[in-house]
Amino acid sequence: MTVDNLHRELAPISNAAWQSIEEEATRTFARHVSCRRVVDVNGPKGTASASVTTGHEHRIDPPAEGVQAFLREAQPLAELRVPFKVARQEIDNVERGAEDSDWSPVMDAAKRLAFTEDRLVVDGYDPAGITGIRRDSSNEAIALPERVTEYPNAVAQAVSRLRLDGVGGPYTLLLSAEAYTAVSETTDEGNPILDHVKRMTKGEILWAPAISGALLLSARGGDFALTLGQEVSIGYLSHDSENVELYFTETLTFQSFTSEASVSFR
Repeated sequence: MTVDNLHRELAPISNAAWQSIEEEATRTFARHVSCRRVVDVNGPKGTASASVTTGHEHRIDPPAEGVQAFLREAQPLAELRVPFKVARQEIDNVERGAEDSDWSPVMDAAKRLAFTEDRLVVDGYDPAGITGIRRDSSNEAIALPERVTEYPNAVAQAVSRLRLDGVGGPYTLLLSAEAYTAVSETTDEGNPILDHVKRMTKGEILWAPAISGALLLSARGGDFALTLGQEVSIGYLSHDSENVELYFTETLTFQSFTSEASVSFR
């Protein structure tokens, strides 16, 4: 983290309290973010990084006769911020030896950022020019069966589509919190449905509470890229006699290169 753009040196927070806050933030963000485990992650490239190339160009009006001109296309990085407040009492308790400070505002904000990142990757974010995996997919969405025991058949159908399109595995299945719970708790003739689904994908089954339904995608690499400028960081905004206002921030963009490499479940 750089002090210059986060202004952490201005916060009335001791080194021990910062460490405690960051440990909780790291645990919570990692627990709730899912897409980073299956798409390619590039970076972090630093706070000065503003865009990534798309590899495309388009012709523009030439500057002089006899000259051809083209403009290289780039996709900008979006900056996300999630402000939150922590009580100074809880911060000071750390210096007094407390190991049970209430960092629930930190956890709530970290969870919100993790959910936002996953939704941006899966469903897109138009203001930042991000299409998202679902809208970019060339495969027709499959309806999740009402009966959980029929999930393996639906997943097998999705895997077959990817293979027919020449998209190799292993395949990762992202399941919403509701779908993951249903799959984890259901058996068919004594056999866990989760085991059936794993045999279909030959890859990971991930709990993805930020998304709706489910999403199957190839984990072979090279199909999807999440580019980070500034990695998830905590900055300082202000403080008064009772609270310190902080914020999570990150800069990122997402690109989908292979429309055949995913199948969405409604």
